[in-house]
Amino acid sequence: MFAVASWMSVVGVTLPCMVSELPSTLRYLAQQQRGVVSRSQAIRAGLSPDMIKFRVRSDRWQQLHPGVYATFSGIPGRGAWLLGRVAGRRAGAVLSNQTAAELHGLSDKPTSPIHVTVPVQRHLVAVSGVCLAPVGEGGRGLLGGSQPPRTRVEETVLDLTQTAKTFDDVCG
Repeated sequence: MFAVASWMSVVGVTLPCMVSELPSTLRYLAQQQRGVVSRSQAIRAGLSPDMIKFRVRSDRWQQLHPGVYATFSGIPGRGAWLLGRVAGRRAGAVLSNQTAAELHGLSDKPTSPIHVTVPVQRHLVAVSGVCLAPVGEGGRGLLGGSQPPRTRVEETVLDLTQTAKTFDDVCG
């Protein structure tokens, strides 16, 4: 059997969860994405919509928001929530502004709301606790290979300077 590691932690305690019932491709995605998968990823990996519903109803999975699931029980960590917010926005979405600053270590505390930048051609649907910002065809500078996807440090700093109210806030 395959044990899941540290991305399933609740207040610093690793949950002894098993995900051996997942197809190997979905298991790999879940490992890479802090236990979070989208509905489309699960279906592409071979699960049917009924299999997904069963996992949610039986409390093996939990719905973070429509179409995005934590493949474990227990309280999702901050990383799982952030990844869930980006996964819910689909292709091209990245964490940005104060949320990206949090992930880059430029901020001392978790931010609220979660800032997500999405391609302008995507249909934007409001989600509680998420600040959505559209971006044109040129896109955003994505930090390669980052999980969750976020803007590069340089672009994050530029975003923060644009939202700062005073010069002291820019320097901070």
